[in-house]
Amino acid sequence: MRLRKLLLTTGAIVAAGAMALAPAAQASSPTGGPIAATAVNGSTATADSTIALTMKSTSVQIALYGITTTINCTAGSAGGVVHAGVGKNSFTLTSMSMTCPSVFPGTSLAFNLASGCTVEVPFADNNVHNGFVVGTDTIDTGTSAKVSNVDGALQATNAGSGVHCVVVTISNGCTFRVGGSATAAFNETAKSTNTQDLLLSGSGLQIKSPVGCLGMYSSNQAITLTADFNVYTAAGLIDFQK
Repeated sequence: MRLRKLLLTTGAIVAAGAMALAPAAQASSPTGGPIAATAVNGSTATADSTIALTMKSTSVQIALYGITTTINCTAGSAGGVVHAGVGKNSFTLTSMSMTCPSVFPGTSLAFNLASGCTVEVPFADNNVHNGFVVGTDTIDTGTSAKVSNVDGALQATNAGSGVHCVVVTISNGCTFRVGGSATAAFNETAKSTNTQDLLLSGSGLQIKSPVGCLGMYSSNQAITLTADFNVYTAAGLIDFQK
């Protein structure tokens, strides 16, 4: 009996010591909530702030005469606004310019927005957090961190007008529109350049109304996009809040 008590006491002491020596366990992601407001530089006052997007990497996968090809774009940028305020949850892109090599030697492929057309990027995430404290659960960061990116979608087809806003022009005379949507994810982590990240992915984009393409592409053909853009806002960092 004494031996049993001694063993139990010793075990308890060892366990307590191990717990004391171990680093404090980090809590799992705190309970977030759906997006209730968008803050810029900490303010949720209703305002539109200019954003500038600079391409870090973009890969486009598309079938040419039925054969899937991958194109890695060389340069790209976009501009628009982030809508700050209570009840706000989106970006609006008002300009776009992206250059990619074409599958045909000596030709290039360019993405632009149709005149007067805008691309909406609404976010609809049910688990966002307030703040920018790196190393805690209050910042909505990348997939390897404790809290996932803020989820949304890039809508190449304008939801209001139904117009397919993205125009693709190949220097051999082929043109088409891009419609549908791509999965969007916003990483709130601020880098040393005061930029944040917008990531685009998925196969929800489609070719629309190809002209002069000699059968290379067909309407409603899927486009798979993988892209990463730096997002800079002179007004301050963007924070989707619950």
